[in-house]
Amino acid sequence: MDHFDGELGQASDEDLVRRFTAGEEAAFSELMRRHEDKVFAMAYRITGDRTEALDATQEAFISLFRRAASFRGESAFSTWLYRIGMNSAYDAVRRRRPTLEARPDIDHELGASETSTMEEVAGIRSDIAGALALLPLEYREAVVMHDLGDIPYEEIATLTKVSLGTVKSRISRGRRRLAELLEPSYRPETSKDQG
Repeated sequence: MDHFDGELGQASDEDLVRRFTAGEEAAFSELMRRHEDKVFAMAYRITGDRTEALDATQEAFISLFRRAASFRGESAFSTWLYRIGMNSAYDAVRRRRPTLEARPDIDHELGASETSTMEEVAGIRSDIAGALALLPLEYREAVVMHDLGDIPYEEIATLTKVSLGTVKSRISRGRRRLAELLEPSYRPETSKDQG
């Protein structure tokens, strides 16, 4: 186990991909260990559903297992993998019925006081997921990759094959459009305590 934890733990992602494609399956396990939480978090933000996000994460790693040899190193491995994960999440959303529903499936695990708060959080997540779904695809991809995936502008430009200025513009316009879409839902109401 020391070999696995030590040597593989110190290897770069790119080296792990090379080692996996050469037949070292432990290298694949290390890649999963490093990246599955982030892939899941991005998938969850896109789908708004834990089960769909888990399925999308699993699909992303199945794709990685099958396509690892096609990684050419034109962007960071993590960027390439997160793009696969995003595509899996978008596939899950497309398979779903067109209506985006809040599914607070955690109600049974919480007490009554926590349930109402979690329903509010689920409603907000549903609103954000709905607003993201209304963005043009190129804006949605850029916003999710940068704001949720912490992928640098330069890597997004490489991955999407557009200029750095276009990436920055898409993120700016996407954020602005999200704010416009969400603003009516979260506009403060006139205080009921007045007068």
